[in-house]
Amino acid sequence: MSASRLTVLNAADWTIDFSILVQLQDMGEEYTMPCPVYLIEHPEGTVLVDAGVSAEMKQDPENYGSHGAPHMSAFVDALDTSEDRQPVNQLADMGVAAEEIDYVVLTHLHNDHAGTIDDFPDAEFIVQEAELRYAFWPEPSQQPFYLEGDFGVLRSPEYSVRPVSGRHDVFGDGSVVTIPTPGHTAGHQSVTVELDDTGTVILSADIANHRTGYEQEHPVSFAWSLAESVDSMRRIKEEVRNEDARLLLHHDRDDIEPVLGPANALE
Repeated sequence: MSASRLTVLNAADWTIDFSILVQLQDMGEEYTMPCPVYLIEHPEGTVLVDAGVSAEMKQDPENYGSHGAPHMSAFVDALDTSEDRQPVNQLADMGVAAEEIDYVVLTHLHNDHAGTIDDFPDAEFIVQEAELRYAFWPEPSQQPFYLEGDFGVLRSPEYSVRPVSGRHDVFGDGSVVTIPTPGHTAGHQSVTVELDDTGTVILSADIANHRTGYEQEHPVSFAWSLAESVDSMRRIKEEVRNEDARLLLHHDRDDIEPVLGPANALE
């Protein structure tokens, strides 16, 4: 069985120096990157991949979460998001209520991927066990990207969390499968989606943040492991070749903009 539809929604745009996305490339050049989420509709349920950026964090980073995130104050002026752009509200505009989301696959727990977890308390959250462990005590180079206000609720018994190790077949039919792709973070994962007409689509998340980095195998400088980042890029390249797949690089405008919104959904 295949998934019936893949819809891409952009939760935010974040303007940063291009050399942050692709190390040592175009230093000083600004690049506005999308921060999308993905709705996968399947005959047996609905999946949201990632949870975007928190508008609450943008509005008041000093008091975000139990411990605040004051270091984010220096970055939020470059972040364009709003309540209307929060995934739960964009889904509502499509007629999809939060309680209709059966699964949320978190590719990793950085603040541009895990910002609205608490908007989906009825979902089962699928995340690599290595990522859960790492997020609560990351190394200094990664620490700024992990906000307790984003993912702290996953420790609550009221949330259903499925820690996975290795590949995970969400519906048991090969239509939506998570693939471990560590490197960007300790427990980073990508997602393959099988669609009736489009065929295989790979949501690679942050294995590379731009096509240039993907093709040249230049990961971000703050990656948890540069070596494993390159290994994961090569693993995804092999998946693309073997499956003749369409690859969506998460923060590359040229990949994301052509498929944005319900009118451009892949089927």
